[in-house]
Amino acid sequence: MVIGIHPDKTGQESYSDKFIEFFTQHNIEVKTLDLLSTSAIAQAKACDGVLWRWLHRPTDKQSAKQILNAIEFHLKIPVFPNSNTAWHYDNKLSQKYIFDALQVSAIPTWIFWNKNEALNWLHNAEYPIIFKLSGGAGSANVIKIDNKEQGEKTVNKMFQCGFFPYTENEFKHNSLNAWLRNPKVLKSRLKEALLYFFKKEYPPLHKSWWKPEFGYAYFQKFLPNNKFDTRVTVIGKRAFAYRRFNRPDDFRASGSGNFDVDPKQIDVRCIDLAFRVSRMGKFQSMAYDFIYDEDQNPVIGEMSYTFVDWMVEKCPGHWDNNLNWVEGNMWPEYAIAEDFVAELRLMQKK
Repeated sequence: MVIGIHPDKTGQESYSDKFIEFFTQHNIEVKTLDLLSTSAIAQAKACDGVLWRWLHRPTDKQSAKQILNAIEFHLKIPVFPNSNTAWHYDNKLSQKYIFDALQVSAIPTWIFWNKNEALNWLHNAEYPIIFKLSGGAGSANVIKIDNKEQGEKTVNKMFQCGFFPYTENEFKHNSLNAWLRNPKVLKSRLKEALLYFFKKEYPPLHKSWWKPEFGYAYFQKFLPNNKFDTRVTVIGKRAFAYRRFNRPDDFRASGSGNFDVDPKQIDVRCIDLAFRVSRMGKFQSMAYDFIYDEDQNPVIGEMSYTFVDWMVEKCPGHWDNNLNWVEGNMWPEYAIAEDFVAELRLMQKK
């Protein structure tokens, strides 16, 4: 058995390093691949399976799905993440339609592809409501809309010039205001603007995020009195869970860095629902964010096939698919790799 891995170094974290550790410990041959090279398909052909943990970086979003789909569908080689798992990654629009199709409990969400329909809906909306861009992590690209006028301004902008991702949150509609409050950010933005004006140099790719988002409006119902969310990560027949507490004076929990891994505090209804959605969606790996509705029932806000690994590893154990507790920490990469090897061995027996 030969498994190909495309490296995914991101600062301190590397899924690929953990994958290699697991496969090496189990005497499985590993090939390091460069799937961004022109020989990507030839490299993949030499492997029985291919793993590439890709993120919401522009280079990854432009390349990974196309390359992995070709390997999965046309070479018939198992990949991680496969298409079921990742086609909707970092895309809240897609996820809303998945939740509707699977008929699962999710935060009430409205998507409009027509400006006038969105503006008409705002007349009778119950404020506050939450506006989001399709992509974003760590609570980025999330705005709390407090009234119709603010909603109309947002919709008009989305159907005209659009919003640049990672420049907006609920504290502002005008990113210039935020830059003025942060001298370091303002200096950086001015430098980038001058370089573009005089030398036609674009900002670094990780800052430019390609292009503005426009042509749709995405709103979610605001569910107050949620002081934390529950992150449930399902990998195969394992569910890891912890609570993430809101930032100070904020309604958002993602990215706060304040979390609790005590399994006794986890609502098992979240675990059960997460398992059900993963089974229906045939996901290899999926992290779900739960909050509560007005009746204190858990509802899903969004999901992501990939996540910060060390927060999952901090969990003292996990639930199996029969909702039994299994003691012991585990790196999520090891769980993914274990399932991947099992899939390959099952295929080899056929």
